[in-house]
Amino acid sequence: MKAIILAANQSNRLHPFTETRAKPMMFIAGKMILETTIQNLYEAGIKEIAIVVNHQREQIEDYFSYGKGFGVNIDYIYQEHTNGIGNALQLCESFLGNDKQFMLVYGDVLTQGNIFQNALETYYEMGKEVAVVTLPRSSKEFGNVYLDPNFQIQKLIEKPKDSYHSNYVFAGAFILSQKIFSLLAQNQMDIEKCYQDMISDHLLYASIWEDGWIDLIFPWHIIEANRMILDCWQEAKIHRSATIKANVQINGCVVIEEGTTIESGTILNGPCYIGKHSYIGNNVLIRPYCSLGPNSIVGYGTELKNSVLFGSSIVGRLSFVGESVIGQKVKIGSAVTTVNHLPDHQMISCQTSTGKISTEFRKLGSFIGENTTIGARHTIAPGTIIASNQTIPDVITIPS
Repeated sequence: MKAIILAANQSNRLHPFTETRAKPMMFIAGKMILETTIQNLYEAGIKEIAIVVNHQREQIEDYFSYGKGFGVNIDYIYQEHTNGIGNALQLCESFLGNDKQFMLVYGDVLTQGNIFQNALETYYEMGKEVAVVTLPRSSKEFGNVYLDPNFQIQKLIEKPKDSYHSNYVFAGAFILSQKIFSLLAQNQMDIEKCYQDMISDHLLYASIWEDGWIDLIFPWHIIEANRMILDCWQEAKIHRSATIKANVQINGCVVIEEGTTIESGTILNGPCYIGKHSYIGNNVLIRPYCSLGPNSIVGYGTELKNSVLFGSSIVGRLSFVGESVIGQKVKIGSAVTTVNHLPDHQMISCQTSTGKISTEFRKLGSFIGENTTIGARHTIAPGTIIASNQTIPDVITIPS
């Protein structure tokens, strides 16, 4: 069986990070989302993969090439105009050749465990086309799915009103037949109408996914996804080339990659991840659920908590970064604080491309886009989003 991964859409709601990178290339717990997806497909026995690309396509193609390093064969299919899933899927018809069935994968979904193996088991048991469904914390952002006692999908409500929320939603993995292409032609490439036709004809069955699942929509979902994956870790791993100085405390499931240096007095509380060739200075406190990408530098006396650094970034001495996401090649000056709660501890809101919305979190820091510099001594308000390629000068008390 072959797989098609949809990875073309830019997704403005995930700014500032999708300004400079493809959505499936978000860094979560030491890997890109797309890397985890490809690894799970490989483990499920699927090694022929097409990736539909557009936004930041070179980034994806440069990282994965043609898949040899990941044990798979990858074809890239360019979607010139990102005008929907149906159009993206139609472009892949020739890739499938004579294969009667294929796996369709949404590239921005991350799970605890292998959702594709789960889908295949259901498909081989039922012998029918399958949609994986799951139970999210909230279903208001997704199409709501209703099942009968035999796990046949009875109804799909794509944009439900609040009073119509069900528990189940599509989880971003399907096993479909090539009949989908004739349905696309009949429905003007509208994939939702195709699903509705399949449901009306009693052709679509559910594979229920009960483990962790997240669809990255907003920047704070990166923190949630990182925590979800780190919660699965059960052992510490320290590469033999890492340099761990005296009086370093390592507690819990901590992964330290090759070429990394941890200076004395530092405390690492797992689960956490430290990427290749990183440098952690003296007396740093890294609290649980932190992921630092390769070539990260953290200065003396800094505290990190429940945060993701994409890599090649510098966090200056005596800073605090909590419940935050820091893009690649960001420079944060000394004594910078990302405040992670409001004085009254109410829910924090963020200004997004669709307006100001509640994050439904009482603790949330900042989201800083790639190639941005934050000068020394800044105090950044909770829920602040800073675009890529910005320069914010130091806070200077006495003018020069």
